[in-house]
Amino acid sequence: MNKKTLSTRAIAYVALFIAMQLVLEVLFKVIPGQPQGGSITLSLLPIVLASYLMGAQYGIIVGVGATAMQFVLGLALYYGPWSVVLDYLVPLSALGIAGFIPNFKSGKTEVYTGIFVGMILKFISHLLSGAVLFASYAPKNMNPWVYSFLYNIGYNVGTLILTYVVFALIYPKLQKAFKAILTVGNHCFFVLKRTYSFYTSLLANWN
Repeated sequence: MNKKTLSTRAIAYVALFIAMQLVLEVLFKVIPGQPQGGSITLSLLPIVLASYLMGAQYGIIVGVGATAMQFVLGLALYYGPWSVVLDYLVPLSALGIAGFIPNFKSGKTEVYTGIFVGMILKFISHLLSGAVLFASYAPKNMNPWVYSFLYNIGYNVGTLILTYVVFALIYPKLQKAFKAILTVGNHCFFVLKRTYSFYTSLLANWN
């Protein structure tokens, strides 16, 4: 396949997954979250899908792109530059590596280990942010690390469960559909390429 065509197609898919992430981010804003940010959401699903369907490198690109677009569109709630890194850039990019982590089977059930690894990394990033950047919000006499753990654990576990369940339901079907789309796209490109070569040769001979 022509590399330029592959790149163009990849860019289109990346843009689609970023758009999906932003739409879900907006839709799940209606669910009450934590006062300093953080809520149960399905907006991480497109990042995970991109990682598993296209590869971890594309999952990371979608995560970084979604982060940038959230700031451009004013969807982000942050408290300084380190908050941007620890609350947005690292967490969303961490989910992008999901496709890099090998799955394993428990009986006949496929276990998508990468989602767990990505969510753990996301939680650690939020934990650091809460303990370092939001220590002043901790109740009197409470250790900031304990406060951050209690603050972040609930919505991250909820997000993990929601994302994993929906992903496990739709990914097998999407995987087949995605491969079919790529196959059709390859055939169409081959036909167009041969047609272009034919007419180019015809015009050259005509002249």
